[in-house]
Amino acid sequence: MLIISEQDIINTYNARQQEQCRLYYEYKKIKQENTDFGYKRIAKLLGHSYGKTRWWHAKKHLPIPIQTAEWLKSKNLIPLYLDNEKLPLIAKILGATFGDGGIDKNLNMIFLSSSEMKALEDFKLDLINLFGKEIETNFDIRIGGINKTSHCIRNTNRNIIRFFKALNAPIGNKTKQEIFIPKWIELDSKTEDQFYFSFFGSEVGIPRCRGGQSNSFDIAIGGSPEFHTNRLLFMEKIKVYISTKGINSGKISINTSKSGFSQNTYLYRLLISTNVENMLTFLYNLPLNYCYYKTDKLKNTIDDLLRVKRERFVELKGMYRQNDEKILRKLNIKGKEIPFRAV
Repeated sequence: MLIISEQDIINTYNARQQEQCRLYYEYKKIKQENTDFGYKRIAKLLGHSYGKTRWWHAKKHLPIPIQTAEWLKSKNLIPLYLDNEKLPLIAKILGATFGDGGIDKNLNMIFLSSSEMKALEDFKLDLINLFGKEIETNFDIRIGGINKTSHCIRNTNRNIIRFFKALNAPIGNKTKQEIFIPKWIELDSKTEDQFYFSFFGSEVGIPRCRGGQSNSFDIAIGGSPEFHTNRLLFMEKIKVYISTKGINSGKISINTSKSGFSQNTYLYRLLISTNVENMLTFLYNLPLNYCYYKTDKLKNTIDDLLRVKRERFVELKGMYRQNDEKILRKLNIKGKEIPFRAV
């Protein structure tokens, strides 16, 4: 299955650049069919000045979109087919652009923001593994925030940017556009996993244990009111995906967004069950890309909940002459995944 072609890359450019490509291909066709024609004669047939055809004859100054496509061809990324061995890596990077990464509205950079330098190094290494060491000179890191804890790694290589634009990565402010998961993502399980692992690394909210109970566990995305239906469909896809991983979720909560968004933005949250087994299943089945602290936080939350439940188990064991199974049911614990009997 073809995912993107050379023409898809060309289509990411404006009408003028696309017209230049059309003329170039027409020039090549005429030249191929009439090898004795010179560039001036072909220019007349095209109804165009021969300034362009002279350069094309000399194999110089090709239209910019074609230069981009040729560069991507040299990386074996154009045409891109479903059986390309690098597709999971492509999906991993693409998933980050739906979360804390992205492409700026002027198409000047692809980036990822994180408080963890290790996450940024992972993102950089993945781009290099996909496109080659020559892009290393296109990276820089910006540090911001009140306490200088916010980091953003950027790459300004325009060929990379056009590639991910052709793959339907969000461009600019994601809250003010429709968001769609490309259909090809769902056609290969490894590719789909990598996409979601990166997206969840940005957008999953990890609960804390407070008084023996955990607070909200969710996956969230923002959106303007005019994209309400789109966001609901997006969240439903996520709900279906995590269910295939054995994870239970509930309703989609919709609230007015707070800091970081405009007042006219809504926050859509898919609420995930905070049952301990469910959180363990999430931990085991959904590793988070480009994020380490959330995995550690989830482990700590589970450990805290288990500690409280173990203490309660011992307490109930001493108070009532009930077998372990009855006590475990009271604590809402299956008893298979969690080693209470070792207490």
